[in-house]
Amino acid sequence: MPNPMKNLLILFMMIPVLFATGINLQAQTMSEDHAKATQAYIDGIMHFENEEFEEALDYLILAHLTLHDDPGVNYALADVYLATRDYTNAAYYAKSAVDLVPENKWYHMKLADIYNRSGRDEAAINAYKRALEYHPDDVDILYKLADTYVGFGELLESNQMYNEIIERRGGSFELHLRKFRNFNALQMQDSALVELEQMRKINPNNLSTLRSISQYYRQLGETERALNILKDARERNARDPQTLILMAEIFVEQSDWESLGDIFVSMLEDPLIYPSQKQELVRFMYSQHQQNPGDQELADQTTEVLLAFSESEPDYGPAQLLAAEFFLQRNEMEKALEKLERVNEIMPDEPDAWRQRMQTLFSMEAYDDVIEISEDANKHAPDDALIQFFTGASYMLQDQPDKAVEWLENATLAPANRNLRSVIHSTLGDVRQDLDRWEDAVESYEHALRLDRNNHNAMNNYAYFLSVRGERLDYAKELAEQAISHEPENAAYLDTMGWIFYKLEEYEQAREYIQRSIDTGDASAEVFEHMGDVYEALDRPEDAVEWWQKALDEDPERDYLQERIQSAQS
Repeated sequence: MPNPMKNLLILFMMIPVLFATGINLQAQTMSEDHAKATQAYIDGIMHFENEEFEEALDYLILAHLTLHDDPGVNYALADVYLATRDYTNAAYYAKSAVDLVPENKWYHMKLADIYNRSGRDEAAINAYKRALEYHPDDVDILYKLADTYVGFGELLESNQMYNEIIERRGGSFELHLRKFRNFNALQMQDSALVELEQMRKINPNNLSTLRSISQYYRQLGETERALNILKDARERNARDPQTLILMAEIFVEQSDWESLGDIFVSMLEDPLIYPSQKQELVRFMYSQHQQNPGDQELADQTTEVLLAFSESEPDYGPAQLLAAEFFLQRNEMEKALEKLERVNEIMPDEPDAWRQRMQTLFSMEAYDDVIEISEDANKHAPDDALIQFFTGASYMLQDQPDKAVEWLENATLAPANRNLRSVIHSTLGDVRQDLDRWEDAVESYEHALRLDRNNHNAMNNYAYFLSVRGERLDYAKELAEQAISHEPENAAYLDTMGWIFYKLEEYEQAREYIQRSIDTGDASAEVFEHMGDVYEALDRPEDAVEWWQKALDEDPERDYLQERIQSAQS
């Protein structure tokens, strides 16, 4: 609802404006038409102030019929049309106001503003230039013209306007910053640097300016000057991480590891620097190591810095995670596990740390340790497919298939990408087969292969158990061939193919594949036993005994082979 007091105030404020724009309000001389037009003008202004633009236009157009030569009425119409984004009419009436009173600065500014908003940059520039003919020292117009030149892409002309402002008012940080941006966009490095130095004189404590100056000197190949500027910045704020990183970059370029180490040591020892700021610097050094992995001195320094960071901030989880990441990359598993365990203590709800810790333990074949922390991991990161998978797989490898099935079946329900889901289902198939739940195992293997047609481990295991059962041997052979195409030197895959040929009673081919498996050097006791079985089928009992004995020597729990050896020797 319009505010009546506001309208009344606007009305009183407009009275002197009407006189100023040439409207004659003297009652004794004003004609009836002029009186109606004047009232329409006042009503239009009040509707405009209340953002009732349609009503404002109605009244102002009515006023214009009589007062068409009045610049104030034309200016008001330009304002209303501008508010409704009718730029054509807005420009028409604004230009009329300018032509009627060309010495009025604000009429020129309004016309230029309309041109700017309608995307007519060149017309806006000309409007400001015409305004300067009447007001050559007006800083407001110079600023507007400079900004318009920027929008038009005339950056040098923009800087000329800023120079004229500086001549009239003197330099300021903001003006030199604007000039710097223009020179920078034009890639005029020397000129940009001059502006930065001017900014530095005006505000010597501005770290952003000092850093920018340093970067420019680096680009110009003046590394020592760049470093001196950064030292100046560091004296003003010894704890600014961006300054330290820029200094570190120069030391890296110069392979000045001693100076680089000094920066990080001073930073890590400073209790007033936030851990997050320290982390930014340490991560920079870590990234340098990743880019130069062969530099032993840098590797040693990175190790020292990461250890110092994690030890100086024992309760800061990201510090421990970063150290763990570094040690995992260097294959220093025990150190990585120490850091990951600390993260689990101080950030128990961080799932990545639990996943990484379990994966590391699993890769080290520490299956009991995986199982030991599984309940805590699952509590703090519930429904996590990786955690449940590593737990289930550990139970499987510890010959606890009932527990393995429980965890793996839960893992199949947890969110995961297709490849991981495929691995989970294929592992579940192995466990279900072990539990003599063959139909369920088939379902798992088929599901795994639907999710990932390249899951060669699933192909191999499915093919092997089909061959053991003597079922669908042609399909098993097809799966085994695909698995070998992915890993031609995989001992288990070659043995599977050999065993399928054995089941097909193609013994020479069986012997060939199993021999290839043995030749890899990774063959297990089971492969040796298979070779013995093949030689038995080939009616070569002495060779069969030799391989059965090797299998027994490799795995003494295969004591049933003793009876077969004795039988073959008798």
